[in-house]
Amino acid sequence: MTLFKVARQITRNARAERGFSLVSALFLLVVLASLGAYMVSISGTQHFTALYAAQGAKAFHAARAGVDWGISSAISGGACPANTTINTFAGGLSGFQAAVTCTATSHTEKGITFNVYVIQATGQTTSPPYGTPGFASRTITATVTDAP
Repeated sequence: MTLFKVARQITRNARAERGFSLVSALFLLVVLASLGAYMVSISGTQHFTALYAAQGAKAFHAARAGVDWGISSAISGGACPANTTINTFAGGLSGFQAAVTCTATSHTEKGITFNVYVIQATGQTTSPPYGTPGFASRTITATVTDAP
């Protein structure tokens, strides 16, 4: 085979395979675009998961503050405080409230009367209402007594 025939054969083969690199490039582009879209989706999910976890932690601490207030009021006052909603949080808990309820029962053992208080506080967000994204609520119940 002469050099001229070999060159003609190579040219024919090149013409027959024309467009193959275009198909490969389009496939690679579609795969990379899909991976990019998936990564953006995962990033958004992680962001909202962290946000909701922080909201839940703040609601827990608002409820804890409500329970602490209820315990202090019941033990120092000798009676259950009235059902109260605390809205005066500042700093990291601004935008949260704690609804505090208390029930008391009186008991007598060996001639000594004492009270048992069941204090329940629900900490929750004040701005996003229930059922909307960003709403968080946590409830804590504590049982304490003024027994000697």
